[in-house]
Amino acid sequence: MREAARSATIDGRTVAWREAGDGPALVLVHGIGGSAQSWAPQFERFAAAHRVIAWDAPGYGGSEPLPDARPTADRYAGVLLGLLDRLDIERADLIGHSIGAMMVGALCRRRQALARHVVLVHPIDGGGRLPDAERATLRVGRTRDIDALGMAAFAAARAPSILGKAAAPDAVATVVRIMAAIPAPAYRQLVEVIVAGDLLADLPAIAVPALVIAGGDDPVAPVALCRSIAAALPAGRLTVLDGIGHYLPLEDPARFDATVAPFLADTGP
Repeated sequence: MREAARSATIDGRTVAWREAGDGPALVLVHGIGGSAQSWAPQFERFAAAHRVIAWDAPGYGGSEPLPDARPTADRYAGVLLGLLDRLDIERADLIGHSIGAMMVGALCRRRQALARHVVLVHPIDGGGRLPDAERATLRVGRTRDIDALGMAAFAAARAPSILGKAAAPDAVATVVRIMAAIPAPAYRQLVEVIVAGDLLADLPAIAVPALVIAGGDDPVAPVALCRSIAAALPAGRLTVLDGIGHYLPLEDPARFDATVAPFLADTGP
C-alpha cells in the first residue's frame, strides 16, 4: 500500500510523517541513519491491517530540527508524543530501530499506557552510564568521519560496514541514499542522544510484551547487548537472525515481516 507523506505544526515546529492503512496504530521510529523512508517495505505488509505511521525525527526528512545543542531521547519522545496526540492515538504497537529504541523507551516512560506491543530492532543502550571522558570519546568517534568527509561520503563508507555480509547491493544502495540525505546537524544531535542516553533505565516502563531483534552480523548492537536488553525487560524475548547486520527492515524485509507480524498478532498474556 502506498503511504502518504504528511506534516503538521506541533508546538510551533513542523513534524513530518508517512501514513497508510486503517486499524490498530503501528508506530515506526527510525534510527540515526534512517528516516521515515527506512520503513517503506513495511507499509506494504502492515498497512493491510494497521494504521502505520513512520515519522521523521526532528531535523530529518520534512521535520524541523530541535533548537537544543544536546537534546535527549526524552526530548524526541516528547515531540513524538505530541504527534500521536495530534493523530488521536491512545494505544499503539511501537517499533524502534537502533536509537529509535531509546526514543520508544523514553516514550513508554512518559506514557506507559500507550504501548500495546513493543519491538526493539538492533537496540543500542547509550553512553549515559559512562564516565565523562568515555562519553567524550564516544562523541568524537561518532562525528569524526562526518567532519572529515561530509554526509554523502560518510554514508557511502558507513552503510556497507554496518549491514550484514549477505545484504543485497540494492539494499546497501538504499541505506546509502537515505543516510546521505540526513543533514549533518540533525545527525550530530542524535549522536548527543547516544552519548547521554540510558535505555536500560527506561526498560522497566516497557511492561507490555516486548520483542528484541538482534542481527548475527550486527557490529553496532551486538547479540550480547541485545540479550542483556531483552533480559532486563519485564516481558521481553529475544530473536537472533543470522546473517543480518544493523538494518533488518531494509536488509531483509520479508524476514522482518515474518518475525514481527506473529508477535504483533499475539494477544495472549
